[in-house]
Amino acid sequence: MTTIALIGFMGSGKTTIGQRLARSMEIPFVDTDDEIVNRVGMSIPEIFDHFGEQYFRGVESEILKSLSKKECVVATGGGIIKLDTNRQMLRSNDFLTVWLDLTFDTVMKRIANDESRPLWNQDVEKRMSLFNSRQALYHDSSHFSVNVDGQPVEELIEEIKRYIYSYTMFGTKRQSDKNR
Repeated sequence: MTTIALIGFMGSGKTTIGQRLARSMEIPFVDTDDEIVNRVGMSIPEIFDHFGEQYFRGVESEILKSLSKKECVVATGGGIIKLDTNRQMLRSNDFLTVWLDLTFDTVMKRIANDESRPLWNQDVEKRMSLFNSRQALYHDSSHFSVNVDGQPVEELIEEIKRYIYSYTMFGTKRQSDKNR
């Protein structure tokens, strides 16, 4: 049994796509950010303010590990790929990891004024730097990527399901780099 993990930058649609994908596959959906909030008993901005990002990332890693080999769809936080241990887990056979890729312009349109994201509340240059610094990490952590820019959610779900089917039927886990 393999956990389907969705990774990508803030605003890539991990929760929306994850909920609909799980529903269409009739399996549970888990959002790691919700799990962190429930475990700690604080909002994400409060966790960052009181305990810092390192603490948040530690709880996030524990939750990711607890979800391995579970039949579910997991929407991860955008920074889950920052820790090497998380990248290794996401690339393991315990997960089938899909990167929801998008452009910085799309991110800006979707979450420009979202104050619930602690690492987003900075000037545009720092936002872009954060976005750029994560791209290679998403690539290295994923088995497959889909570009979500301007794509209808239902089409994205069907594309992801086709990949999942090809993996389960043929064992092809890594999408070739020329197709990414």
